[in-house]
Amino acid sequence: MNNIITITTDFGDQFATSQLKAVIYSLNFTGQLIENHDIAPFSVIEGAYGIWQLSKYCPTDTIHVGIVDPGVGGTRAGIIIKTKNFWFVGPDNGLFWETANRDRIKNIWQIDESYFGQISNTFHGRDVFVKSAVFLAQGLLPESFGCTEISKIEQLEFKPNQVVHIDHYGNIKYWGNNAFDLPVVNTFSDVEPNQPLILNGSSDLLELAVNLGSAKDKFGLQLGQIIKSL
Repeated sequence: MNNIITITTDFGDQFATSQLKAVIYSLNFTGQLIENHDIAPFSVIEGAYGIWQLSKYCPTDTIHVGIVDPGVGGTRAGIIIKTKNFWFVGPDNGLFWETANRDRIKNIWQIDESYFGQISNTFHGRDVFVKSAVFLAQGLLPESFGCTEISKIEQLEFKPNQVVHIDHYGNIKYWGNNAFDLPVVNTFSDVEPNQPLILNGSSDLLELAVNLGSAKDKFGLQLGQIIKSL
């Protein structure tokens, strides 16, 4: 039995997240939940980064639910992916591509939402995705709850110098190895206060930061933006 489910969302508050947990436990899930609800609203890029980072520290057979879903209720499908080590459940909008592709995709299924009866047009995370995750945790195969195997998913690849995460301090994680002629240091205090720097951060990516300040504010960068110069 799979006993860990992770949930990555852009909800940012307890109103929606509490409903996810109520549904999960009403289905007699007895395992552990790991939650991250701090993804920026609508940012599939940051959601993809968050799932990739989180998966590095999870044991085999963890089920990762992603609910960063600006296309909810539209034409995008709901999917389940089985990779070498994990399961992924959520919208087919590129959210899982980076992590699933790295971990070698074995099978993909499209979820038949009609299996779940009456569902909200705007809350598939509650009405479809977490239920699917619990079914997987209980040892059910996707075919047993109305899923059909498919061959492809939406691809979303990080681009060179693309901002993939901005933390609470305004530090900017970006894809690639361009230091933009800034000093590459070991820690923030290697430069004077309020001076910019580049460091190899804890997530195996370069980070643009300002010692005791905010790189986001200093450079005016946004999630998903391609850094051209600083």
